[in-house]
Amino acid sequence: MCNSNGTIEQTDNLLNIENRKIDFTKNESILSIAIAVISFLFIKFVLCAKTGFISTAVYIILITTIILYLKKNKMFFSKINKIIAASLYLFSFVFSITDNSLIKGLNAVFMFICGAYFIYSVTADKKQIEKFLPYALIKAVFEYPFSEFTAQKSIAREITSKSKFSSNLKFISIGLIATIPLTGIVGVLLMSADHGLESMINSIINFMFSSGMIKMVVQMAIAVPCSFYLFGMIYSNTFREKIVPLNDIECENKMSRKRAIQNIIMYTAVTPICILYVMFFISQANYFLSAFYGNLPSGYTYSDYARKGFFELFAIVLINLGVIIIINLFSSKCGKSKPFALKLYSVILCTFTLILIATAISKMVMYISEYGLTQLRVYTTWFMLLCAMIFIIIIIKQFKTDFAISRSITVGFVLMFGLLCFSRPDALIVKYNVKMYNAGIISRLDTNTMLNMSDDAVAAAVKYNAVSKEQVIKSKNNEYNNDIYNRFNISSMIVYSKIN
Repeated sequence: MCNSNGTIEQTDNLLNIENRKIDFTKNESILSIAIAVISFLFIKFVLCAKTGFISTAVYIILITTIILYLKKNKMFFSKINKIIAASLYLFSFVFSITDNSLIKGLNAVFMFICGAYFIYSVTADKKQIEKFLPYALIKAVFEYPFSEFTAQKSIAREITSKSKFSSNLKFISIGLIATIPLTGIVGVLLMSADHGLESMINSIINFMFSSGMIKMVVQMAIAVPCSFYLFGMIYSNTFREKIVPLNDIECENKMSRKRAIQNIIMYTAVTPICILYVMFFISQANYFLSAFYGNLPSGYTYSDYARKGFFELFAIVLINLGVIIIINLFSSKCGKSKPFALKLYSVILCTFTLILIATAISKMVMYISEYGLTQLRVYTTWFMLLCAMIFIIIIIKQFKTDFAISRSITVGFVLMFGLLCFSRPDALIVKYNVKMYNAGIISRLDTNTMLNMSDDAVAAAVKYNAVSKEQVIKSKNNEYNNDIYNRFNISSMIVYSKIN
């Protein structure tokens, strides 16, 4: 009987939470208005325009708004929270220092995920990056924001219900709707009688249906769900009654339930793959070792040799990473009780992959030494180094069971991504190619490619006298005149100053 009453009481409490009338404070009202404005600015100056100084300002305002709100709600900021906040401020400047659209797009995705985790980590009182980081990211990015997706609509209704103007708004709307037919008739008659009024009304109509006005309406429409999502993310994390917090013990139990396949089955399945790798490396030894000695195998060009290495690497990286995850996630004996054989197979797969990565990088170095740098060569080399870092961390984890693998991969990725963003690779590409061309190492300098790259490359090309002022004017003048936002970053400002 006692248990029954307790169950009924718990159910009643849950229903009360679900059906409670939300009482928003002044802080939530201010936050709601701020988030609505920032969401529109984000859509206009980040999503629908070339990002630059304004984008950096939007991110800084957003980050500061979130921090101030959390402080108002007496949230404690641990050391890791402060580091993440500093990283968010730092990476917001990427939009101002580079004109590379790919890097700015990747940085926007990084800022989004990092910002969601920042809010989660502060409100959940995290002192470090947790062991089960993937689960935390799923909650921070998907579960929590959508659990309070309509909260901002509720607060907007509450704010307007208290306003004297809003209480009369429906009557004003009825009056305006009712007068539309009569106003239209009067307007047509007056327009036919006076050309000046006709011109004035036509100008108003043209403005209302202009591409700029339509674009703004569309941006405002997109900003509404964006604002709902962002406000829901902040609000749900701050007031955590309706969300299920992440529990390490529960995550461990989930992982344990997935460990249902006998280890011997895993070993049997992976062994043929390992044998095949050994046979492959033996049969292709000369082909792979040629890269380390700087020799080009017969029948290959440098471009074919380098590309073939990358695509081999990409496929094997995905396969090996998938196999490692599967054997370490679904084997019946893994985790803290992981047997030596399982560790050995993980190390073997990682080692094979690292050998192939080293070979592919050697091939790319050969290719670059002959033909110089391009964006694709820089990006693929960066990606290979990132993969190598991940597989080295996985190897370390096999020998040190208490090694924080999620934290290490996260820190390593952030450092690598920061290197990619802040090095401004397009400028480095031009600087390296000009230097190699002047030294007589490469025979051709592709100025057309430089001019078609981002303004990071164009600014460097101008600095090192690789292109003329006339070439830059022909390439960039129309772009700047058609959209002023195109020059709102450091590189574009440098180029713009050179051609004016």
